[in-house]
Amino acid sequence: MKIDIIKMLIIFDEQLPLSNEEEGSYWFKTSRKDNLIITCAISIYESTTAITLYDNSEKAIASLHFKNCSEINVLDEKRKFLEILHNEGNGRCFISLQGNPIFQCTEEK
Repeated sequence: MKIDIIKMLIIFDEQLPLSNEEEGSYWFKTSRKDNLIITCAISIYESTTAITLYDNSEKAIASLHFKNCSEINVLDEKRKFLEILHNEGNGRCFISLQGNPIFQCTEEK
């Protein structure tokens, strides 16, 4: 999976201690002004990504899991906007860490 970890560190507030560079797993977290928390768990070697949205009581209210990810791109550092692409090129998901909608996924057939 193709990813720029430095750019991910720029758009997320923090890298969580669960990250393990040797295993190719990274955990990121950001807090929004509306008190929502977004975490992103990435496994480079397994080509998986999980995005979870929490409310201010830290209860998960939404979660997206992606298999066969080919790349994660930071499209706009200032607006904290990224995209997740599927290996076979038939799906993509946009994640907005600050704006709305937070998740927008499309699948082409």
